[in-house]
Amino acid sequence: MIRLVESAADAARFRSALADAQDPVAVETAVRFAAFHQLPGSGWKFYTGGEGEKPFALAVRGASALLTGSAGGEEVALLLNFLQARRLKTSRPDPLPGWRQDAAFHVFHAPAEGPGARPLPEGFVLNEAPSLLGVTEFLWGGESMTAHHDRRSTDTFYSEICAMRNRGLTEIWTLEEKGATVATAGAYAISENAALLSAVETAPAFRGRGCAGALVCALARKLCGQGKAVCLVARPGVEGFYEKLGFEQRGLTYGHAAPENE
Repeated sequence: MIRLVESAADAARFRSALADAQDPVAVETAVRFAAFHQLPGSGWKFYTGGEGEKPFALAVRGASALLTGSAGGEEVALLLNFLQARRLKTSRPDPLPGWRQDAAFHVFHAPAEGPGARPLPEGFVLNEAPSLLGVTEFLWGGESMTAHHDRRSTDTFYSEICAMRNRGLTEIWTLEEKGATVATAGAYAISENAALLSAVETAPAFRGRGCAGALVCALARKLCGQGKAVCLVARPGVEGFYEKLGFEQRGLTYGHAAPENE
């Protein structure tokens, strides 16, 4: 039986499905739960199984959902259909009934001690507390956001990263030249024992100069130094970039899924 997380017992079962610090979906779901479970107006809803069932965690907001753990596929698929979810992030190897894999990505992990240090390119300034509005606008002009994002998605993204940074659940950096952002990288989900790096972007005119690599390595080294397992999801075509930085693949695949009839 799927239960809306309301009681302390529900929350404990939900959290038990999020223990894998190597799973980017588990890390992201844990941070969404920490940030928004006590904020009904956020639009997020959280579900788990009943007592004695295998643990799973399902987070849904609007048309988007996150799923990790051992949920019964048919029951979850029915709930997602009822909630009108149309996009699912999951590390499950098998698709839900009535759903198809829309995209697959490789998951990379930083060494426990962090990747090797890379100097910041000369002439650029590191900003460890940039304007989040500026970061949002910069990202929406780049390639790291999917085609699903529109103006409403942009506003939601901005609102959520503000809320999470205020709670210490994200850390977003930029590299700047003459006050203008030329690259960004962020830990958009920081839990007690893990961090998920994402939204790595460099302005086209500044690519090939080591901007993104320096940002990613510096941020990952800081988080690894805090004892966190650091992972990231590489979009197709850039896997070699992260391998050169010292990140490793460990077999886990992260996927986006969509209903078969869409």
